[in-house]
Amino acid sequence: MPKYVHCPEGVEHLCKKAEGLIIPLFQKRKWDSERGAVLFNGERYIMYRSEAVAFELREQLSRVMGQAADIVMYHFGKACGKSDAIYYCNELKVDNAKLKLAIGSIACAMNGFAVAEILPESNAVFNEDFLVVYQYENSYEAEANLKNDKSFERSICFMNAGYSAGWCSEVSGMRLESKEITCRAKGDSKCMFVLAPANRINKMVEEVKTAYNLN
Repeated sequence: MPKYVHCPEGVEHLCKKAEGLIIPLFQKRKWDSERGAVLFNGERYIMYRSEAVAFELREQLSRVMGQAADIVMYHFGKACGKSDAIYYCNELKVDNAKLKLAIGSIACAMNGFAVAEILPESNAVFNEDFLVVYQYENSYEAEANLKNDKSFERSICFMNAGYSAGWCSEVSGMRLESKEITCRAKGDSKCMFVLAPANRINKMVEEVKTAYNLN
């Protein structure tokens, strides 16, 4: 069974293969004291504490922009997801689109976002019926805000949602969006997301909510 993602039995082999490809990149770590750089597989990374980004950055943006901060954080996540998909898939020389999707789920864990659980309603076909329903028990965004006694009446894991949308859009060649429909920061037990084509996302959100009695 895969270690860094929970998934239906039918795609376990794909996720296990993805782990075997991407994990070695994160094992090649180097601290370059002369440059003040942290390198994984020769690629420079910057290390912010999750609370600094998920809580303090949100607080600062919200003071200036109100709820528009959510849009900024979503698109920041989306840009990162797109960029990472290009980098990792090129570095690993992966051409198979479904394997690229699987690598994305492992990348979320390796980058410290959360361990994803892919739910059985998911249907990763590269057409208008594309659907991925997934959830996190330990989203870093929800966790950071709960740690600071910050609760919300809405879902707030916008960087996580954006990252998945950016990655999956890049590897599928489709315009996909992700919406969080339950969130630990507003009192739910898990953070659940729906990822679907942009022109169908609202419809799919309603269908998933109905299936899980969330309406």
